[in-house]
Amino acid sequence: MQHNYPIKDYQHDLLVNSLSSVFGKFDTQMLGLIEPQLEWIELAGGEILFRQDEVDDSLYFVISGRLRAYITTAEGENLTVGEIIRGETVGEMALFTGEPRGASIVATRDSVLVKLTKALFEEILKAYPLISMSVSKIIINRLRNSQSLKKNVKKPVNICFVGVSPTLNHRDFIDKLFPYLERKGRTLILSSDLINHTHETENLAQAAKSDTTHYRKLSQWLDEQESKYDLMLYLCDSANTEWTKRCIRNADEIYLLASAEDSPALTAFEKEIFIKTQAKPAVKNLILLHDERTRIPHFTDQWLKPRNVQRHFHIRPHLIADLQRLARVISGNAIGLVLAGGGAKGFAHLGVYQALKEFNIPIDFVGGTSVGAMMSSLVAFDISPEMARQNARKGAFFNPTKDYTLLPFVSLIKGHRIEKMISDSIVSSVGKEVNIEDTWIPCYFVSSNFTEAREVLHTKGSITKYLRASSSIPGVFPPVIDNQDFLVDGGTFNNFPTDIMNKMGVAKIIGVDFFIDKPNKLSITKMPSGWEILKDRFRSKKDQKYRMPLLMSIILNSTVLYSDARQSETKKYTDLYINPDLRKYSILNWQAFDEIYEIGYQHAKKMFENMSEEELRFYRE
Repeated sequence: MQHNYPIKDYQHDLLVNSLSSVFGKFDTQMLGLIEPQLEWIELAGGEILFRQDEVDDSLYFVISGRLRAYITTAEGENLTVGEIIRGETVGEMALFTGEPRGASIVATRDSVLVKLTKALFEEILKAYPLISMSVSKIIINRLRNSQSLKKNVKKPVNICFVGVSPTLNHRDFIDKLFPYLERKGRTLILSSDLINHTHETENLAQAAKSDTTHYRKLSQWLDEQESKYDLMLYLCDSANTEWTKRCIRNADEIYLLASAEDSPALTAFEKEIFIKTQAKPAVKNLILLHDERTRIPHFTDQWLKPRNVQRHFHIRPHLIADLQRLARVISGNAIGLVLAGGGAKGFAHLGVYQALKEFNIPIDFVGGTSVGAMMSSLVAFDISPEMARQNARKGAFFNPTKDYTLLPFVSLIKGHRIEKMISDSIVSSVGKEVNIEDTWIPCYFVSSNFTEAREVLHTKGSITKYLRASSSIPGVFPPVIDNQDFLVDGGTFNNFPTDIMNKMGVAKIIGVDFFIDKPNKLSITKMPSGWEILKDRFRSKKDQKYRMPLLMSIILNSTVLYSDARQSETKKYTDLYINPDLRKYSILNWQAFDEIYEIGYQHAKKMFENMSEEELRFYRE
């Protein structure tokens, strides 16, 4: 932590703006009172500002950089609770209450802060008592945001690209991606050659920290550019130079760029910059580039095993749609699609998918439960809506609940047909069996661990296996054995997993659900006998007295009772909630595929037609 920081004009302007955001409008007299008593602080990436439970009642303004707040649990686990970026403040609560810090704050990259002590704050309050109102508003808003279900995505600014394939020129790919990133905001590419050329100073980019003059000159110039641009693309050198170290240290996020055709083994360069170094870099992601002959990625697990990456992306550089998707992800504008479970009602998901395509609303992440997981996989393969429809339709008419077991000790249905239906659908879509991590669009499925009574998130492993698990309704289909545990239908715990999508860093969530707020009530007061129900079934529909759900429907619907109870919570995560009315269809209505598909399509189409151009642009951009 360094002090006595030389201030540039743009940094002074940022300070004045930050002070205004906290104290409201103030005059030059007030500025003259405050400024000489402020302390400027430099934090290196990985350096702690203060720790949880420490007594420190100062307020900090973030002039540049990025900080992360985390709490340490009683078990010693560090949980991230938020991020603080340029223009925001840290420490408002302690300033008022004087209580120990509720979280630790660490600089995720090199940062510059300004410290305002409690003594100075009290001095300001005596001279300008109305200022307490402005600070109170900030604290109230911070508390309100902390209690909000919807995650407030802090968009990254400094993006670091590291080429890890010997055959790949990562600058060529960045040049191809650049126009799509520019549409998301003002974007600047930074490389060591560009830095040296701009400043007409040989090796300025390679200035080490020991060269205080040149190092600080470059640091301040980079901070100044950050105040002007929305995205800064740091391109590492091909060796572990001082510029490469700076790129990694300055990064909000790191993207490893590799050719999918190269060896997936960890390179010596990666070991040197990520394993041997003592620094704690920002979150890493992997981008695998594929040529135009690739139908579906494969062996992704071999790339992921040796690397500690948070997310991975399969990109075809020749496809504009892939470049646009990556630009949305990198810039913090990604769109997630969540598909609920619901048996045969899930065919409506594909109708919605068709409408999304027609209205040019992109999908960058997709996830679901049970039949929602099955439909998610078809979307994740990035096949056309028509191909997805054809493949799902074959499965529907195959009737996955037809293979009854003679000895129903574990389940009423053997489960062979549903497994074959899933497998055939995958092979028809992409030509072979694949893993979840091999899809073009990142996806996830949810199942329930029957052994441990908890929900399970699947982002890796066999698609067939975990789709089976996600849709294995207890008592109907046999459970799936996984690491000595029983996995069953994900709808038991989370039938509409929008909360999971919310944690994936997406900016907007579109959800498709079949929740019925007011289900049809029965008009009878006493349960009929089995014989009475059987006789009633032979009557015409209009003359039937007992419109009772059958055993299979009762079992199927009972598995999602807990999830339905959480419906109001899960719905809050969505920015666009799509809820087609399918009350007249049973979750076993496999033969009604075309009708259900059409209802989903028409419902979504009508929603989009009634949206303004500005509302649609919210999702298209």
